[in-house]
Amino acid sequence: MTPYYTTGDVAGMLNVARKTVAKWCSAGVYPGAIKTGSGSAKSEWRIPAGDIEARKRRRAESQPVPRDQIDQLMDAALAKSA
Repeated sequence: MTPYYTTGDVAGMLNVARKTVAKWCSAGVYPGAIKTGSGSAKSEWRIPAGDIEARKRRRAESQPVPRDQIDQLMDAALAKSA
């Protein structure tokens, strides 16, 4: 049986608000997420562990940082050290 987590559980794991996790569920970020109870707006989401792990993997994949963003970060760091 696949373990499911509540929006509160996932929010704690990812250090985000519960509302953010609920919005992600509504938007399909976690495709296996289901609503408990009657499925009304107040019903709680349950997110399968596999969806959480898949999202973590996607977020961990390296993505190139644009050169202008690197320059801005470097300028900010140098300004703080001066």
